[in-house]
Amino acid sequence: MCLIVFHQFVFGHSVYLFKDIGSDTLNTNLPGYINISEMLWGGNLPGWSFEQGLGQNVFPFSLSDPTTYLLYLLGADNLSFGIVWVEIFKITCSGLLFFGFLKKSGLDTRAAYIGGLFYAFSAFMIVGGSWYIFSTLGLYIALLLLSFEMLYSENKWWLFPISIALIAGYNFVNLYTGGVFLLFYILFRVSAEDETDFKRLSSLFLRLILLGLLGVLMSAVFSVPNLFQMIDSARVSGSASLVSKLASKSILETGNGNYLLTLLMRTFSSDLLGNGSAYKGWRNYLEAPMSYCGLLSLLLIPQLFHFLKSRQKIVFATFLGIFIFAEIFPWFRMGFWLFQGDYFRDFSLYVSVIFILFTVLALDKLIKGKTINLPILGMSFLILTLLLYFPYNVSLHGVYGTTRWDSAIVHTMQNRIALFLVLITATLTLFSAGKYRKYAPLCLWALTCIELASFTYVTVNDRDAVSTASLHEKAGYNDFSVEAISFIKQQDNEFFRIEKNYSSSPASLAGFNDSKVQHYFGSSAYNSFNQKNYINFLAACDVLNPDNKFETMWIPGVRNKPLLQILTGVKYVLFKGNWESKPRWDWLYTKIGNFGDVSVLKSKYALPMGVAYDAYILQSDFVKLDSNLKQIALIKAIMIPDHLANDLPAMARISGTTLSMDSYSPDLLAIDTEKLKDNSFHISSFSNNSISGYLSANIKQLVFFSIPFDNGWKATVNGHEAAILMVDGGLSAVLVEPGKDVISLRYTPAYVELGLYLTLLGLLIFGVAVFRSRMRQ
Repeated sequence: MCLIVFHQFVFGHSVYLFKDIGSDTLNTNLPGYINISEMLWGGNLPGWSFEQGLGQNVFPFSLSDPTTYLLYLLGADNLSFGIVWVEIFKITCSGLLFFGFLKKSGLDTRAAYIGGLFYAFSAFMIVGGSWYIFSTLGLYIALLLLSFEMLYSENKWWLFPISIALIAGYNFVNLYTGGVFLLFYILFRVSAEDETDFKRLSSLFLRLILLGLLGVLMSAVFSVPNLFQMIDSARVSGSASLVSKLASKSILETGNGNYLLTLLMRTFSSDLLGNGSAYKGWRNYLEAPMSYCGLLSLLLIPQLFHFLKSRQKIVFATFLGIFIFAEIFPWFRMGFWLFQGDYFRDFSLYVSVIFILFTVLALDKLIKGKTINLPILGMSFLILTLLLYFPYNVSLHGVYGTTRWDSAIVHTMQNRIALFLVLITATLTLFSAGKYRKYAPLCLWALTCIELASFTYVTVNDRDAVSTASLHEKAGYNDFSVEAISFIKQQDNEFFRIEKNYSSSPASLAGFNDSKVQHYFGSSAYNSFNQKNYINFLAACDVLNPDNKFETMWIPGVRNKPLLQILTGVKYVLFKGNWESKPRWDWLYTKIGNFGDVSVLKSKYALPMGVAYDAYILQSDFVKLDSNLKQIALIKAIMIPDHLANDLPAMARISGTTLSMDSYSPDLLAIDTEKLKDNSFHISSFSNNSISGYLSANIKQLVFFSIPFDNGWKATVNGHEAAILMVDGGLSAVLVEPGKDVISLRYTPAYVELGLYLTLLGLLIFGVAVFRSRMRQ
């Protein structure tokens, strides 16, 4: 089925990268894979990378997903062709693991097999899988459910801590959401039995907690750095957090018609309201409900309640009702996310698990002799058909505007759904005919395969994917920027940064991670958890609003701030268009080359990575200046927290009150920058994680480095440890004494060493426990 669905990617016509709403694959996933692969092939573990923003620790989330290791092994030039195979691997394994979970629950093999197919080709695995990270979570949740069932039914414990370790190492948020779902599932699983053994339940919870803690310990080398990077980000601990806004919404306020209709329609199919960027429902193609997990579930779940005993009906209805209630009343769904976002994502996976489980339980009973209730089946079919074709008087509001219902619905998909509802309903009636009921499971299996392949084919192939042929054209990441960057590197072997007034990403949405693919140091970055102090620096200079979550994720850097480019060492600019029409650019830059439609400009004033200032401006004075004067002030003086002034008696203080943008001429800029260059830091050795050099200081003064402040950086001056101070709102500086000073900067990713020790301890405990368990057997 995967070979059919993904044939254009498997046979090399396209690569599994999307230019539509799935542009994250091109703008963040691919650049990240290339950046980490280059580090590994260079013989280095991921650490600091100057190819992300002005620099950031990229160890978190770099090696915590084992499914990406194959991509890293393929190398930067080939890994894009391996992405589809990784996705096929995850889809196949998740289906097999979920099949195993259902088998361990005592269900018929044929029912369990159909359940495995529903899980593997559910909307979460296919739609979410086109963003890569969600299919990985689907794989791990299937493993978690299997490991729990092995522990519960067979008293085999060893797989549970492994599944916890994989989820925790991948993302602590997923551990939280998976843990919450597992808690609900355990209560359901135990309560659904005829008699509840509370003593066994308490013992089970104790074992799960201990084994879960062991799993977290085993994952610590990845999970601890990941967790602290999230906590230290603007989205979590910063002012961009959405908690107060979302938590203040009314608790019992239902979703509007747009929301509820999208929820309903996406249960029938992922593409009933459009595919990719053509999707016209609530939110966008990814963050809307990903509820589809087979049409059979919509027809069989009502049958299940007909088969259950009175007590079981209450338990099953409660379990299902909790999650449906949370979908209808968004406050509870957002509460599930701790009010960090208004989306479905993981929540859709857990709802799909419930739907598939209930479907397979009903199918199991039918296969084992129960007779289909034809009135309930007929009523279910009629209600579903009515819901599918009802002329709703609703306007759908999505990311691309407002659309009337009748123009938003994809009628070909609507009719295809109706056809499969008819075929599945007819097949289910075989369970009421004694002569033909033995053929019903096989017919359902065939219909399931056809339906899932048919629906999934649309989801995967009606997207705007990158063609293999386009990889060889002078476009996208292979545009004339490549020749321009090569030209610059051939003539300049010093540290420098490059800016661009355009994005090379072929995606419809502009990317800010070109530097990772085209291998240069820039200032822009697109990442869920960008370096917090870099954001603080840009916010201090009025480049972005730190309270806006999206501005902290999509960072243009200093692209549109020429004076900040000078400060941060942007020595070259790649420009498309008429650069001379830009105000003042003719006295800031000189054109040194042209490649295709790309002009190469060289800054007349760019500063080195490190310069020694003999003047400072207090933060309290700096914040009073307007945006333009702030840029001038940072050229003339280093901005420091007020409490540091007493430690700098030899440095002059400026207040900024005499600064004027109108009178700041090229001559004055040249004087200021030449003064700093005369006292600059000369680099003798450079790598992402280690920088050494020297300068001659005239007084006791601060040496500024255009590196975001990070506790992982350590400095020595003339062999002695020196504190790195945060200046300019979020960048770094070192205090030096008069004379020649040799400065070394070294970076160690935070919490990795601690995490490694904890992981080794966890593996030791796990190994001893497995050995003792085997010896007892």
